[in-house]
Order: sequence, then C-alpha cells, then structure tokens
Amino acid sequence: MSKSKLDLKDRKILFELDKNSRQSNTKIAKTVGLSKDVVNYRIKKLEKIGIIEKYYAVIDTSKLGYISFRVYLKLIDATPKDEEDMFKYLKECKEVGYAAKIDGNYDINFWVIVKRVYDFEEFYLEFKKHFRQYIGEEKISIFTRIHRLSRAYILNKETREEEAIIFSGEEVGEIDKTDVEILKILSENARIPTVDIAKILKLSDRAVVFRIKQLEKKGIIQGYTTLFNLELLGFETYKVDIFLRDMTALSKLKNFAQMHPNIIYIDQTIGGSDFEIDIEIDRQQSFEKLMDEIRTKFPEIRNWFYFTIRKYHKMSYFPEV
Repeated sequence: MSKSKLDLKDRKILFELDKNSRQSNTKIAKTVGLSKDVVNYRIKKLEKIGIIEKYYAVIDTSKLGYISFRVYLKLIDATPKDEEDMFKYLKECKEVGYAAKIDGNYDINFWVIVKRVYDFEEFYLEFKKHFRQYIGEEKISIFTRIHRLSRAYILNKETREEEAIIFSGEEVGEIDKTDVEILKILSENARIPTVDIAKILKLSDRAVVFRIKQLEKKGIIQGYTTLFNLELLGFETYKVDIFLRDMTALSKLKNFAQMHPNIIYIDQTIGGSDFEIDIEIDRQQSFEKLMDEIRTKFPEIRNWFYFTIRKYHKMSYFPEV
C-alpha cells in the first residue's frame, strides 16, 4: 500500500504517531477530526497490514554515559544463510541497538551501544571470531550527535515540529534500576499504558508517571515515535555521506536539511563523512533530483555516496543493560 492509497485521515494519524506515538487515541482523534473509536480502528488496521511495525521511545543514551559505535561491513563469500546467521547473532546481542541489511558500498550496518571503548573492542573481537571469514571491508565510526526530524512528507508539509536530538553528548549521570526498566519497556513499546508498566514493575500509576516525566525533563527520553514499513508506504530510505572542500558550508547544509520534508536524520560522527543525512523518498528518480538540487545549492560538495536500507532487523535506542 502506497501513501497515495491511504486517505488523508490515515496519513494524519501516521503523522501524529510519528510525532508522538505515546499520545492517546483521544488526543489523536481531536487533532485529526475523528472519534476515538474510529482512530483506534484505523490504527489497528494499519498495524494489521504491516504499515506500523513498532512504537518506541527515542532515548539519548549519551546522557547515561554510553558511546554509540556504527559499523559498516562489506561481505565476501557470504551466502544468504551466512547473512541470516550474522543478523541472528546481532539481534541476540544486548549491546546492539540497530541492525539493517543495506545496498551500496556496504552490505550490513549496525550500532553497538556501550559504556567504554574497551567494551566495544571486546564485543567486536567476539563478533569477528564468528564471522571474520565473511568480512571483506569494514568501517567504524562514533556517533557524536543525531538529529531526528519529523516525517513532514507524510502530509506534504514544508515546515517541521521541534526536532529530537538522539545523542547530545551531555551526560546527566546515573539512573536507578527502576528507571532502567521503564526505559527498556518504552524502547520496545512506547504505547504501553502506564497502568501496565505499573503492574510489571509493581509500582503505583502515579510513581510511573512521575518517573517518566523526570526522564523526559532530563532529556533522557527525547520523544516517542513509530517504525513504519516504508516499502508498503511506497518510500525508500537513502543514507547519504557528503564530503566537503569547505567546512563552512556545514551550517547551511544543516539548515537546508532541517527544512526539507524528506530528510529525516542528520548525523554527526567521528570517523564518518563531513555531513550525513537520511532521506525517505518515493523513488530513485526523486532521490536523484533532490541530490542534484543539493549539489547545485552547495558547490562546496567535493564527493558523495549513498546506500539504501533494504530491511531493518533490529531497532532499539536502549541497550539491554
């Protein structure tokens, strides 16, 4: 099902769930102009047909002292079964928050979220004990900041709501075990009712509400969003790495990206490219047109390359610590 086959009300619901997946159906109903029961029915239908895959909290793990490593791998001599085994391994690793099959210069992309550089080294050496024979090329970088932007394209919007900063680097200190459990729950299901969290943790509803509000106030929880099946919506994800001859263009590029409705992420890394963006767009031709526009507006671009995300195998912003 493409976006064109969804009616305006469905697209408004998707936009609201992307902006804040934890808001109530009552609030969504008021915003989109439907009854609560109709909104509930439409959401259930969008879940059933697979457009909505998951609701999750956007958590700034850097505030808790975590470091996020990104790994790109180009495979050699690997069969589809070998790739399947690699993703199964990554999905079962508590340190891995994200893993995806990609097409382009690399075949696999995953993130490792750990407290220390040595923890990453330990993880990666163990991973390579299992799969070194299939690794032809590897590239490792560290996320320093990620800006997540709303999916304004769902409603053909040209302006955006406030952005979420997934990694800010501003550490706020330790949290207790109960807060950790709340973050784990919300990272897997952002729409779980407070009363259900209270039952799981044997707390009062009021205590859970207070703790969540404190995690939001500290910026540990940056927001709540939704994982969509973009293929069913008729969109593809393009990850673009841009290399510049003049670094003064960074602020202008960021301003452009923040305004464009199809640019969803802006990444800052150590060991990556000068400027990185994620684009969600309806077809290859549209992507090429957008890149032509960017290259024309910014002659400071020396080189660029991209890959597409074929399939997400794991998505969570919080490690299972």
